[in-house]
Amino acid sequence: MKRFQWRKDGGCVRLSHELSAGEKEATENRKEKVLECLKSLGIARDEDNMPNITILGSGGGLRAMIALQGTLVEMKKQGLLDAVLYLCGVSGSTWCMSTLYKDKDWTEKVQDLEERLCDTLSKSSWDLHKAYSLVCQAAKDELFSLTDVWASFVVYKILKQYDQTMLSQQDDASTSGTNPYPIYAAVESKISHKADENSPGTWFEFTPHESGFPGLGAFVCTKDLGSKFENGKLKDNSKEKSICYLQGLWGSVFGSMEENMKYLKELVLQVFSGELRGEHQYAVGGAENTSEMAMLPLGEGTHCTCAHCRSALLLLEFHSHASAGEDCKGVSEKLKEVLKEHEGKNSYQKCCEMSDAWGSKTLAARMEECAEFGRIFETEHGGKFFYSFSLTGSVSSTCKLFWKICICIFHWRWGSTHNFLYKCRKGTKSTGLDKDEVINLIDAGIGINSAYPLVLRPERKVKLILSFDFSNKDPFETIKKTAKYCEANHIPFPKIDPEKLKDTDSPSSCYVFKGKHVPTVMHFPLFNKENSPDKIHDFRERYSTFHFSYKEDDVKELLKRAKMNIFNNKERIREEIQQIVSSSTKKF
Repeated sequence: MKRFQWRKDGGCVRLSHELSAGEKEATENRKEKVLECLKSLGIARDEDNMPNITILGSGGGLRAMIALQGTLVEMKKQGLLDAVLYLCGVSGSTWCMSTLYKDKDWTEKVQDLEERLCDTLSKSSWDLHKAYSLVCQAAKDELFSLTDVWASFVVYKILKQYDQTMLSQQDDASTSGTNPYPIYAAVESKISHKADENSPGTWFEFTPHESGFPGLGAFVCTKDLGSKFENGKLKDNSKEKSICYLQGLWGSVFGSMEENMKYLKELVLQVFSGELRGEHQYAVGGAENTSEMAMLPLGEGTHCTCAHCRSALLLLEFHSHASAGEDCKGVSEKLKEVLKEHEGKNSYQKCCEMSDAWGSKTLAARMEECAEFGRIFETEHGGKFFYSFSLTGSVSSTCKLFWKICICIFHWRWGSTHNFLYKCRKGTKSTGLDKDEVINLIDAGIGINSAYPLVLRPERKVKLILSFDFSNKDPFETIKKTAKYCEANHIPFPKIDPEKLKDTDSPSSCYVFKGKHVPTVMHFPLFNKENSPDKIHDFRERYSTFHFSYKEDDVKELLKRAKMNIFNNKERIREEIQQIVSSSTKKF
């Protein structure tokens, strides 16, 4: 098979719902491995009717990364992993995947890679100065966004490594047939806000060969993602983004938008306030935790004392208090003091108005006021001026970097990427994407925290979905949301009995959903009454999403719990594969 035949036009957008040439080749090469595995399980099957099996790893931050690793290790140990054709992840699960696919034959040494991961997460360190330098470098890009900040200051800190390889370099690991084919999930935020939550057009997938909108049938070579396109043609080539940047993009939402906003503002305040002394505390969901992101001082080089930056720091602090529903009077008075020399300007007047009426405002009204204040502040106090500069010149680099980050926060700008569908008139007008020069790609967890919409593409012909849910709250939310999504879009999916999903506090280890002419879904909640009897709540607290590091014993304990879900259900998985194989007329 000739590879990437569509690229002969020199980097054109591919408008088609067909699978890419690279994916077709990879899945064809994988068949031999799958058939050998089925035979070893006592399941005879010929190549033409081989069942397509997918593993889905949900989001869940570092907890999901570790749990997916343990799941895959036990799948291999039980002789099941080589039966899998696709491996698809959201958020924290993509961190595990992208780490594994650096190794071209990772499924053959997944146990060794687990040991390496355990050592890296529990024993390695990170370099704050390197992170700061990486953000400075990223800020030179015209499409700098909060994803760059998140990748350097959060993902790098959590994973203890800044992976500068590229997704397209996973070609060998995904095409040889040794490993399942990887699919990484995201959503486009502007479409997500405009469209119904069940709109297929919001979903965006990344593979080593192509990336794009499967719901629209619009793709581009992964090497070209981020380059400028116009009317479907490559106009200006840009360097492919690193895996660490993509890890920041795929895993950028750890809780609600409010939690994320508060956390990021607190992080920026730490980095630029000159008060990085390691004692900062941050509350999430009502539980007060010593900050996992406590940092050592970067030094005076990151602390700008100009009036503009002092005002912006206070504004960020004001936003943080306001979003948490806390008293803002003290911060407000300090902000007015800094702004008083600009008494004739709208920002000072707005600050005074807000202070006077703050007590009578609802939380929603206060946040609207903050947003308006931010826009006025940006216009009047140098934001656009600093934003237009590169990080060289007469104004300090710290000042300019800080302003770029502040502007991204004010606009809540994530995952800014040149839109390869810009002015592409064929097949995209209904979404309005052809009018946007930039798209914004973010964590798919804000939609469905497990990427069912990607593996349910009819072209992938998936017959068995092994869904591993690493969520921290309702372990059935992903499957309930997927059922609604599929109903709205007429996608074959098994009927979900709500009676089975009532016990969210003490779920079973495995739920099976199936029917005629639909894929079979096996759903595995991470903590359940089989692997964590009487300890489910304790484990959820111990491994909350906002825990950014674990001791070695904690990592090993989480790996153990994830492995138990496979060990306890290995026969059920084999039986479901056997039933699908036996139903030779099962079509959908």
